[in-house]
Amino acid sequence: MNIKKLSEMMEVRAGHTFRGKAEDGSRNDGYKVVQIKDIREGGVDFSVLPFAAVEPGKAKNILRSDDILIPLRGNRIEAVLLELPSDLSVITTNQVAILGAPRAGVKSAYICWYLNSSEGHSQISRLKVGSVISNIGLKDLSDLLVPLPNPDTQTKIAKAYKNWICQKQILESLTR
Repeated sequence: MNIKKLSEMMEVRAGHTFRGKAEDGSRNDGYKVVQIKDIREGGVDFSVLPFAAVEPGKAKNILRSDDILIPLRGNRIEAVLLELPSDLSVITTNQVAILGAPRAGVKSAYICWYLNSSEGHSQISRLKVGSVISNIGLKDLSDLLVPLPNPDTQTKIAKAYKNWICQKQILESLTR
């Protein structure tokens, strides 16, 4: 099994830099914006996202399905693999890392599983700096070492992980 830097497997970039508030309550068109509070391992609820305070055509780093989002600020360590509705343009803030465009032989779902695993959490928590609000630097995240099994093993892990997420969501819905 290979061990590679995250940046050798996926493109690591930050979301859009906002000058003020990320959301604009008066907008009803344009980009929807994912903020740290919206990132959950089981997925993002796109129906409740606000519109971004960005003019159409002005956003950088528009999200794609198969991108992974990870909060760069705060104590919560959670990664989400995006499955975007086709008719939606979505961005995120610069307080969120975007992992996208996986290299050949790399499955996004496997990387998301690893980042959410106890080993992944442990590695990410070591990258955090700051006493009041912890931060992860994009460069530090890029250098994170990730074990990379062969594509067949990645696919098997990704399928089992997706099944586990579905089971967890069903269980949570039953206990509400």
